[in-house]
Amino acid sequence: MTRRPLGPLTAVLIASALGCSSVTPATPSASATPDGYPPATVAPDDPSALERKPTSRPPVPRVPDLPGAYRFISTPDFLNQDVADLTADGRRQFVDRRTGDVANSTNPEYDAALDHVISEMASHGTDDVLVAGDLVEGRWGRDDSRTGVFGPVRTQAQRLRAWRRAAAVYYPAWRERLESHGLTTYTALGDHEIGDDPWRRGKDAWVDFKRRHVPEFKKIYARQMLTDADGRPRFTERPKGQARDTAYAERLDDNVLLVTIDVFERRGGDVHLSVDRQQLRWLERVLRKARRDDVPWVMVQGHVPMTADVRTRNSSHLVYEKGYRSALWRAMARGGVDVYLSGEVHDQTVRQRDGILEVSHGSLLYRGEASYVVGQATADQLVLENHQFRGTISFEDRLWTTSRQGAPGHISYPGASVVTGTLEARRTPSGGVKVDAADGVLEPRR
Repeated sequence: MTRRPLGPLTAVLIASALGCSSVTPATPSASATPDGYPPATVAPDDPSALERKPTSRPPVPRVPDLPGAYRFISTPDFLNQDVADLTADGRRQFVDRRTGDVANSTNPEYDAALDHVISEMASHGTDDVLVAGDLVEGRWGRDDSRTGVFGPVRTQAQRLRAWRRAAAVYYPAWRERLESHGLTTYTALGDHEIGDDPWRRGKDAWVDFKRRHVPEFKKIYARQMLTDADGRPRFTERPKGQARDTAYAERLDDNVLLVTIDVFERRGGDVHLSVDRQQLRWLERVLRKARRDDVPWVMVQGHVPMTADVRTRNSSHLVYEKGYRSALWRAMARGGVDVYLSGEVHDQTVRQRDGILEVSHGSLLYRGEASYVVGQATADQLVLENHQFRGTISFEDRLWTTSRQGAPGHISYPGASVVTGTLEARRTPSGGVKVDAADGVLEPRR
């Protein structure tokens, strides 16, 4: 498949609106057993190749390097899994009653696979990694195998203590893996950081616990991921209100402003996929200032896409309420946002609407499908390149997690990634964004 020029796209999309607090998964959850490994091969000229598994898609030609460009990595849903050595640092060891093995959330194969993937990310000449949510599995405050790893979970108070203990293990392990490769992370809140959907009212004690404690989960996430060693917030530009700990704006480079939003609003006692009013007003102020400062590229990252019409892999299909009709989207369009980076879908789709490139992307490492996007930005050009790994896994045994859906115990990433999508855009004289060329999974959908 060859790249071909594209004019401005005016795709007519139907915005998906979620009128409830959460979505019942229409497909298996992100921790479900992967299907059909190893992946089948696909001929490069197969017109349905892009709708196959990410690991089956053909490579495309790489984009050129932009001299002097700012570079970044975007990899939502990394890792979407609890990975840490529970036997380290003198911790007491527990036995998984289901298997008789010592309960642990990593092994040498996972350590090698993660080192391989992260090392490649770090090889692109950038220090900055953007992660639009779902760093962890986050189904904490439960103990399906009754191991007692994080303490008892019979009462709400016990569940919250167990949550804090789990967070104090899994978040630092996640952060330290990337920091050890010299990478700085800019993360957004995902549904897994607040327990994974659903949060609706009901008779399930754990779901009720999650729904009641979402504000506390956000504080725990922020303390672990968005503060410095002295406990102070890493970012000074933040909103007031319920997103004060989880939303922020940061100038990554002279050419790039990143705005990270929290799309999980606590309203009426439930969780809604929306931003609260104070956060929206703050975003509008940040965007006005970016225009005054003549920032070349403004990127916003939030966990969920604006439309359900995107490729998905083992996703619960969360979509922003009212989508393209929402006040958030209208504010981004009026405010001059160039790119909206979202996760949740574990696959890649690009759309262009109202002058904004919406890049819905991400992957699941534990399915053997790890991927990431490399971005390059100059004052007038933006280039994106999707890198897809082709790993192998086996469910002969599982890693231990707080929920019964443990990840596969065997994983391997033997080779380098291949490029399965590219996009080249530039700033127009009127201030808009024109896509000059695109290919593969990053070719904007009509």
